Amino acid sequence: MEFYEVINRRRSIRQFEDREISREILVRILDAGLKAPSSNHQRRWELVTLTDKAVIMDLAKFIRPYPCRIQVPKTPQQEMFQIAYPRQRTMIEEASCVILPYFKQKYPLSNDKNGYGLMDYGAAWALVENMLLAATAEGLGSVVHIPVKKEPEQIKEFLKIPDGYYLPALVILGYPAKDALLPSQVQATVENRVRWNKW
Repeated sequence: MEFYEVINRRRSIRQFEDREISREILVRILDAGLKAPSSNHQRRWELVTLTDKAVIMDLAKFIRPYPCRIQVPKTPQQEMFQIAYPRQRTMIEEASCVILPYFKQKYPLSNDKNGYGLMDYGAAWALVENMLLAATAEGLGSVVHIPVKKEPEQIKEFLKIPDGYYLPALVILGYPAKDALLPSQVQATVENRVRWNKW
């Protein structure tokens, strides 16, 4: 798939077929992630990659589905809430692979006075985006879940993650279900979001 076609086709998919992803495809996706730029070339990443369905189902128990009271969405954001909130757990349960891109946290965000904490955090998101694009190029669906509230600590304990590692998101992969629900996109274009040389 041509690069800009991949960019344009990437969407957050939250419903998946019951179908395995080959190890070869997963290796290519993981390798794409690990090619991302990082702070000081450190690449302090550890990708915990789950393909065992029993482990994925156990992980999903820590993720809380959120009710959505919106009956008739009036904006793309409300449409996204309506689709995404109730599926936070089921999209993991249906996934063929869940990647947890931990990074070694040198500068904690909680008491970061100089912005250094954003370096490793930003690098982790570059890694995540590389994997999302690689998954799209492979014909897969993908979505991220950002762990909130007690989820990070529960997942850390469940997977026995060493201290000092931070989890920015879960990367969820699978073959898209035939009629997977997709919210409308907010149009961000060069014409409406780019300012040249000044605000």
